[in-house]
Amino acid sequence: MITLLFLSPAARAGKTGVVSALALRLAYQGRRVLALRLGDAGDAAATADARVMATLPFARGRGGAPVSVNGIAGVIEAGGRPVEVLLLEAEAGAGTQDAAETLDARVVLVGRGSDAGEALQRAAAALGPRLSGVVVTGVPERKLAGTRESLIGAGLPVLAVVPEDRTLYAPSVGAIIEALDAEVILGDPDDGQVIEHLLVNPVTVDPGQPYYARRRGKAVITRADKTDLQLAALQTQTDLLILTGGTPPSPYTIDRAAGEEVPLLLTRGNTRETVARLEDIFTRSRFSGEQKLERMGALLEQYGDSQAIAGLTS
Repeated sequence: MITLLFLSPAARAGKTGVVSALALRLAYQGRRVLALRLGDAGDAAATADARVMATLPFARGRGGAPVSVNGIAGVIEAGGRPVEVLLLEAEAGAGTQDAAETLDARVVLVGRGSDAGEALQRAAAALGPRLSGVVVTGVPERKLAGTRESLIGAGLPVLAVVPEDRTLYAPSVGAIIEALDAEVILGDPDDGQVIEHLLVNPVTVDPGQPYYARRRGKAVITRADKTDLQLAALQTQTDLLILTGGTPPSPYTIDRAAGEEVPLLLTRGNTRETVARLEDIFTRSRFSGEQKLERMGALLEQYGDSQAIAGLTS
């Protein structure tokens, strides 16, 4: 069994996305894959990552809970089939080096941003021959070539340098509902659906429709009593309508939203308060859902070194 351990010098670098996309890629190649999140059951971030891995097609990361190094064998045994490639995500820490040695793991470092090089070099030096590759995510498009050249020049084995991507940073419908403590008053929203744009209604109705039509994959935030603006938004491809102020919307809005199959959320706060609760949601969005998984897979395919990635498991 080949074991790959994915680490990062800093949090929120994109490890879960990289692990998930590589697991799916290997599974579709016919490899028997298991993806797990190492960590403590009380760690909320580790638990969220483990739940993502539990949903991966063919990767068999069952249970949706983090596991310890000692618990890996039990998970494999419970699966009932041998595992060819074991992919593990873990937080870097004092026990990381010991875990890599205990598991006889090949280590992949994941960094984020064009300035991740120095931290990756320090982490690589500590890992020594255990290091098998480096992935950098969230690099501005104009800095892709320079970042790759810098990493190679530092002697790091580069697997991929992935650009910034709106889909990967975007929040899910479920995350928006949770952030707003909103009530779903119409429809059955897909919690994993990605919302790439949050639009606040304009002051008047006249420019409403052209304003809304400029964006796809969007949620529109508007006062619950602004029926004209709500109807203007619903004439474009709106994925979610967020009504502020806590009062029920017009029957015209409900009828039109039902016909367009657009879920309606109702929040108690006013528009200003609603926007404030969502202002940092793009920076704290977690990797989850089919859309993000497909997008990360496509980015690794486009911007990765396919030969080097294949070499991880050969």
